[in-house]
Amino acid sequence: MDVQVEHLDTHEARLTITVPNEMVDRARRDVARKLSKDVRIPGFRPGNAPLNLVIATVGQQAFAAELANELAGKVYSQALEQAGIDPYSAGQLEDFKSDPTQLIVRVPLEPVVDLKDYRSVRLPAPVVEVSDEEIETQLQYLREDHAIVQAVERPAQLGDMVEAVIVGTVDGNQILSDKRRTILLDPERMGIPALVDPLIGMSAGEHKDCTITLPDDFEEEFLRGKEVQLSIDVHRVSSRTLPEINDELAQTVGQFQTLTELREDVRRRLLERKQRQADQEYAAQVLDAFTNLSTISYPPAFIEDRLADALADFKEDVKRSDGLPFEEWLKLENKTEEQVKEELRPQTEARARRGLVMREFARAEKIAVSDTEIAAEVERQMQVFGVDNKQIRRFLQDKQRVRSLESDILSNKIMRRMVEIAKGLADGQSNPQVEAVEATG
Repeated sequence: MDVQVEHLDTHEARLTITVPNEMVDRARRDVARKLSKDVRIPGFRPGNAPLNLVIATVGQQAFAAELANELAGKVYSQALEQAGIDPYSAGQLEDFKSDPTQLIVRVPLEPVVDLKDYRSVRLPAPVVEVSDEEIETQLQYLREDHAIVQAVERPAQLGDMVEAVIVGTVDGNQILSDKRRTILLDPERMGIPALVDPLIGMSAGEHKDCTITLPDDFEEEFLRGKEVQLSIDVHRVSSRTLPEINDELAQTVGQFQTLTELREDVRRRLLERKQRQADQEYAAQVLDAFTNLSTISYPPAFIEDRLADALADFKEDVKRSDGLPFEEWLKLENKTEEQVKEELRPQTEARARRGLVMREFARAEKIAVSDTEIAAEVERQMQVFGVDNKQIRRFLQDKQRVRSLESDILSNKIMRRMVEIAKGLADGQSNPQVEAVEATG
């Protein structure tokens, strides 16, 4: 068997497989035998009709198609091995020729990543600070959290708390349910700021019907700029009295004796939170740096598979967040499924490229996850629940969950190693810029 390989720009290979005549003859007889079992030919028992009569009965084209499938099943794996091809997924038969008998197969290749000189990647480490203004902002939040709330017999004012049932509809579709909710009359802290104005001036026991317009930057894109018909029933109006920022407030919110102690605690918590966020952003920048340095090749089928997964996840998100069947959501958005798929393509492809780089990086750095590490993570998660719950333990030890844990642990180990390299801390490497930043921190 002769196999010719043509490498395509799409990271696919076109195989021209020339099949020996004796193999073709055997395959023709096998196909004829199979077809004659399925097609009734007068005068012959199933499976015993002559080759030429079977071809005449089913037609030359149909017989050729069956013969191509038969030969492909016999020679494809051998052809891949002979050509040294590492396929990503099954190939597609593009053409079938006779005299000589040839199969033309297009094969998507396994993605390939060249990390280049990845150990040369350097990025300055993040330095975080907490300003006095940020601390004062947090103290204001603590003030509001410990406000004294009292029911009042007067119309609602800015800064009051209002308990009300608000039903909102857009084009006849209900977007606000008829449940009782507590609302702080502060536009800057409202998910829908336009709700504040209709509530101001209303008293307990009062009803109002009105219309508001949602902003053009509203979180839900399909509701942007829409008019909402509101039905409002106010049940309670309460005033809010904020405490002073002093030692007494410190003693109220925690085990602090003075305002100074509270300020230091707020500073520490803010610093920890900002450091976590900075570290996450830095890790993302590091991964992008490794990805941008690398040369990555993959076939169209690889991205199409990732897109199918992304689209399935998107449909689930729509159902969960909007409570709508995906088909109804498409109508509201005036989109087709194909348009949504294309909108998902850039981010899906970027995520896929990062994933390929991480996989190749793990191979290059010999990063793996041991059974001991998985067991330790299971125990750590068990501690979160505070009890040795057998049902939870079975869930954590489920094969699919274990694979998920292994993937998470591996990703974390990869990112830690990438960050070490980017900071110049791997294997005695040095990064003067990073060292100077860390020294000043």
